[in-house]
Amino acid sequence: MSGSQRIPTMAGAGHGNSYINGVVSIRSPATISEVDKFCYALGGKKPIHSILIANNGMAAVKFMRSVRTWAYETFGTEKAILLVAMATPEDMRINAEHIRIADKFVEVPGGTNNNNYANVQLIVEMAEITHVDAVWPGWGHASENPELPDALNAKGIIFLGPPSTSMAALGDKIGSSLIAQAAEVPTLAWSGSHVKIPPESCLVTIPDEIYREACVYTTEEAIASCQVVGYPAMIKASWGGGGKGIRKVHNDDEVRALFKQVQGEVPGSPIFIMKVASQSRHLEVQLLCDQYGNVAALHSRDCSVQRRHQKIIEEGPITVAPLETVKKLEQAARRLAKCVNYIGAATVEYLYSMESGEYYFLELNPRLQVEHPVTEWIAEINLPAAQIAVGMGIPLWQIPEIRRFYGMEYGGGYDAWRKTSTLAIPFDFDKAESTRPKGHCVAVRVTSEDPDDGFKPTSGKVQELSFKSKPNVWAYFSVKSGGGIHEFSDSQFGHIFAFGESRALAIANMVLGLKEIQIRGEIRTNVDYTIDLLHASDYRENKIHTGWLDSRIAMRVRAERPPWYLSVVGGALFKASASGAAVVSDYVGYLEKGQIPPKHISLVHSQVSLNIEGSKYTIDMVRRGPGSYRLRMNESEIEAEIHTLRDGGLLMQLDGNSHVIYAEEEAAGTRLLIDGRTCLLQNDHDPSKLVAETPCKLLRNLVVDGSHIDADTPYAEVEVMKMCMPLLSPASGVIHFKMSEGQAMQAGELIARLDLDDPSAVRKAEPFHGSFPILGPPTAISGKVHQRCAASLNAAQMILAGYEHNIGEVVQNLLNCLDSPELPFLQWQECLAVLANRLPKDLKNELDSRYKEFEGISSSQNVDFPAKLLWRVLDAHLSSCSDKEKGAQERLVEPLMSLVKSYEGGRESHARVIVQSLFEEYLLVEELFSDNIQADVIERLRLQYKKDLLKVLDIVLSHQGIRSKNKLILLLMEQLVYPNPAPYRDILIRFSVLNHTNYSELALKASQLLEQTKLSELRSSIARSLSELEMFTEDGESMDTPKRKSAINERMEDLVSAPLAVEDALVGLFDHSDHTFKGGLWRLTFVGYTSPIL
Repeated sequence: MSGSQRIPTMAGAGHGNSYINGVVSIRSPATISEVDKFCYALGGKKPIHSILIANNGMAAVKFMRSVRTWAYETFGTEKAILLVAMATPEDMRINAEHIRIADKFVEVPGGTNNNNYANVQLIVEMAEITHVDAVWPGWGHASENPELPDALNAKGIIFLGPPSTSMAALGDKIGSSLIAQAAEVPTLAWSGSHVKIPPESCLVTIPDEIYREACVYTTEEAIASCQVVGYPAMIKASWGGGGKGIRKVHNDDEVRALFKQVQGEVPGSPIFIMKVASQSRHLEVQLLCDQYGNVAALHSRDCSVQRRHQKIIEEGPITVAPLETVKKLEQAARRLAKCVNYIGAATVEYLYSMESGEYYFLELNPRLQVEHPVTEWIAEINLPAAQIAVGMGIPLWQIPEIRRFYGMEYGGGYDAWRKTSTLAIPFDFDKAESTRPKGHCVAVRVTSEDPDDGFKPTSGKVQELSFKSKPNVWAYFSVKSGGGIHEFSDSQFGHIFAFGESRALAIANMVLGLKEIQIRGEIRTNVDYTIDLLHASDYRENKIHTGWLDSRIAMRVRAERPPWYLSVVGGALFKASASGAAVVSDYVGYLEKGQIPPKHISLVHSQVSLNIEGSKYTIDMVRRGPGSYRLRMNESEIEAEIHTLRDGGLLMQLDGNSHVIYAEEEAAGTRLLIDGRTCLLQNDHDPSKLVAETPCKLLRNLVVDGSHIDADTPYAEVEVMKMCMPLLSPASGVIHFKMSEGQAMQAGELIARLDLDDPSAVRKAEPFHGSFPILGPPTAISGKVHQRCAASLNAAQMILAGYEHNIGEVVQNLLNCLDSPELPFLQWQECLAVLANRLPKDLKNELDSRYKEFEGISSSQNVDFPAKLLWRVLDAHLSSCSDKEKGAQERLVEPLMSLVKSYEGGRESHARVIVQSLFEEYLLVEELFSDNIQADVIERLRLQYKKDLLKVLDIVLSHQGIRSKNKLILLLMEQLVYPNPAPYRDILIRFSVLNHTNYSELALKASQLLEQTKLSELRSSIARSLSELEMFTEDGESMDTPKRKSAINERMEDLVSAPLAVEDALVGLFDHSDHTFKGGLWRLTFVGYTSPIL
């Protein structure tokens, strides 16, 4: 919304819920004066200072932006013309873009458009309340209602469109066809081909009796007319448009089935029949007409790519027909407009046969068309601005852009309008030659329709909408991120235009532009599908026709899907991630309420079942870390990683590549968007329940309640976002309706139940028995030992955190890396590379020179890392720093100091540091649970970490993996501690006192290693004693003196009485070569003491 305030309208204005956004004029008197001068200098009659936009969505956004651009170029300020928007509660709720960019807005009733944008009385009242000079109707809604211009003219308000007489004559499809015949414009065979009116009757109302001759009123009359014009034929409502009120029929039975549908879609509209021109192109000419009889044909467009008569891709200029034929189309269109004194913008549409080269009048649209920016690009004319100029009464030959279009002197543009007004002279539009089209332009409509479900419109929130403009690609949207599309909106919410010097370049630019769009939310879009259309060879070779897209849809040609394994892996990861998040949320919820959560957390192992396009995939998931998974399916395994993005998406890493995944839940299942391509994870489908898949309105039942219907038979018709859609039965059976006609429904609501003829015949998803393809690791793996060491250490830490890895493989890899002579050198290089640009230059040079002395020989020879040497260099640097600098320098070199310190005792000391850190991680958690009840531990943790309850979850998850953790610690003890347990004495003591059956094997192992430590200490003590004995005699072992015997006996008493298990150490001394020593040992053990040896 804009920053202006919103105030109630004056009392008695008509609608109590109408509001104006802002009351203070944002335009200066000087700007108002400039608009006046512009109008009168160019021959206008009445300046336009303010406009009410009687439309919403795309139309309103495009008009406002075009007027802003024109106003800035012409008057130096984009606010020269005051723009007032209309806003329904639904528009307000979704934060509609047209409300935000308007200067003011007036709130109007919500619901269907007859309550607001199509309500003539309401539009006139809002124009009076807001005191605007003009009303712009846009397209759709009331834009083709002849009552609107008459009602506005009666109030002295300018209507930026044709007069009611022209609109009534040409806006009506039957009337326009009769007038086209009178103006000698070729028409297709239709129900009014035999009806003739004189050319002079074009400006007066066609007599009712003549008009009725061209119509059909009953099913029988429609069948008779179809038989005359020939099948296939079209049943068309004269007041229809946008795909409503039109059906293609191939035989009499289809006429009987569809005639009433056409009547129901446009109630009260006259109906006529027209021959279908098979394999034809839809071509059109853009017209601009002033109040003085001048008509300009502003090049042409080709809109042949249509889906159910709704244009999807437009382009211009026409390339399929010869230039002389295009000129004929333009001249015929100009004749038609002149015939009825048309004023404003209009489009004349034709069908063109590529085989015969003949063309036929289709209809005239008395308004600006959605695809008008194609013309703006190739003709370089701002059409909404031209409409305003025409509305002011300015003749076409005075408008600078029109003069330039016809190669006349124009003064350089709107910003030089004063010069143009003095130099311009009238010219004959019948004789003037226009300039050649500027290059080629392709346009794509972005709609909220689901190509996988018959292009059914969808509505809902739009979480993200981003588009990156390029020099030759431009787009505008009626919504933005955080907004949405409501159930009364038009399904089109974006339009993209791509320009190129040739058609091929324009198509290429469009494809690149479409691939830059990011749209996420509850809606589906046609973007992926349209990219496939642009890649189709028929389209690129210009061999398309108006039925081309419908034939592709009938053949079920779909948008490109992600590779099957990407859909499976992405879906499994999304489901596992979502279920894991739910488990975490529930667990934290228990803690927040002060309740004891369940004992087991299902976060590591899970099984996911996916139903994708008729196949059922069952995947076993194992978490290897917070975002790391191993997926197993039918004896095949792959690894993948995911990272959660800030916008709720997932970044998946698989086979060395990254993929972005977004997901949205809907009635049919979960819609995944993987790298911009969609797939559906289908819910289990029950064909006996016929439910609404999107918000809609049940228009009518097409079969009788309680009757039998066959599979794929239409059973009801619904209105979805102003489009009528048939609903098809998924199976055969007896139908029972649960909704009444006219009732509104939300997605998932039950429309009817179906008593199935054969419940067992319903197709179910077939189990998938294949395997994953052979894929590499999620991310690139380095072969360098320091990076392999870091990966192994991380895997060990993940095991201690409660996740699962191959423990034996992890320990073996870790041991191999720790034993590599290259490891410290590579770690030093990596650490130094991070700090290189921050270290003092002298220190860096000194470290480099000392390190290089060893670098070259580290890999070829078993050279020790110069830890002490590098330590001295670092220590000397710190000693030389002033007290002021020392703290900062210590923090800077701390990573280097830690590394060299860990290698002070060589690779063995570094391995000890690593192993002790892993032991410490284990004990940090398990000492909490030793000899304690788990519920009591969790309660203490809850109180300790009440501000970060996820910490409690991490601790419990780690403890839950106790078996794997124990196996890891036991392997490390056997491989690294057993050879030399003494340095681990303190931490082994902590392991030995763990008191629970969970720790029994680990505690026993720690106790055994402690005993081994004591035995080692005893052997060292004996060695020292033997050495000391030599001091008691000068004669040595050969002399058996009393003094020496006494000394030996004393030492032996000390050894035997030591509080240690000494038997292992003493056994080796019985074979000692000194007979005095050996005799003392025998006396002590067999006479003086009761030794365990006996």
